[in-house]
Amino acid sequence: MRRRELLRGCVLLPLLAVVPRALAHRSHVTLTRLALNTRAGTWEWTHQVHYHDAVVALGLLLPGRDLDPVSAEGRARLAFELERTLRFTGPDGKRLEPSTAGGELEGDNIVVYQEMPAPTLRGTYTVASTFLHQVFDDTINNVSVEFGEKPQVLRLTPYFPSGTFEA
Repeated sequence: MRRRELLRGCVLLPLLAVVPRALAHRSHVTLTRLALNTRAGTWEWTHQVHYHDAVVALGLLLPGRDLDPVSAEGRARLAFELERTLRFTGPDGKRLEPSTAGGELEGDNIVVYQEMPAPTLRGTYTVASTFLHQVFDDTINNVSVEFGEKPQVLRLTPYFPSGTFEA
C-alpha cells in the first residue's frame, strides 16, 4: 500500500506543479484602435498593451535599465517600439507616419496615442505587425479599424502578421 501511495504521489506532484501555472497563464494580446476624427481631419490610433507585458518587454528590449512603462521614458520606448514594429501602408505602398501624441496608464493597460492627417488616397491599406512577437511568441495584435458603423478587426499573429482594410 505504501508503494502505491508513493507512485500516486510521483504522478500527481508534477501535475500539481504545472496546473497553477497553466491556470494563471494570460494571453498576450494588444489592441490597436484606428479611428477617423472627422472634426480634426485626422486618423487617430490608440494602442493598449497590458502593463505586465510592457514591463517584460521593456526588460528584454533594454536589459539593465529597469524602466517602468508608466514613466515618460518607458512610454516613449514603447511608442518607439510601436513605430518600429507596427506598419501601416497606403494603396500606393507608402508607409504612413503617425506621430505619438502621448500615453498613460489606464486600468491594467499602458495606452499610447498616435495621430496624423487623414490620408486622402482611397483604396486598400495594409497593416503589418511584429509588435512584441520577439518577446512573446504567442502575441496577438488585434487591430480594430473603426471608420464605418461596424468596425473591422484584424487579428495579427506571428503566423499571420498582416491584414488589409478599405479606407
